[in-house]
Amino acid sequence: MNTTENRQAYKKAWNQKNKSHVKRVSITLSNSEYSELEKRAKKENIKITTLVKNMALAYHQQAPLFSSEQLQEMQEMRFLFRNIANNINQIAHNSNMIKRLTDENGLLLEIKKLEDIVMNYYQKPKA
Repeated sequence: MNTTENRQAYKKAWNQKNKSHVKRVSITLSNSEYSELEKRAKKENIKITTLVKNMALAYHQQAPLFSSEQLQEMQEMRFLFRNIANNINQIAHNSNMIKRLTDENGLLLEIKKLEDIVMNYYQKPKA
């Protein structure tokens, strides 16, 4: 057997063995659609097929698919929120010491507004 025949025999055996475990799906895209996906895949440093699979699964599971850039932004925001929480803790400690907090509800409403803005930003698909 030569190399080509070995490869074909291996491929046939692999397909038979994994037939029930793996399914292949084929899609047709316009050049512009493919170009968009290709740009995103390059930006994410993954293959187009992996990107499309991840997008399909995220859509099916109704879970947002974030780019690495968005994940980094969220990580930075999480850090900032923790700093804000620390500052609030310090305000609470200080107000407990002097037994007075000016406009406690205003502070909490502002934090709630900030949280709502961030959640809306990441739940809405970008155009």
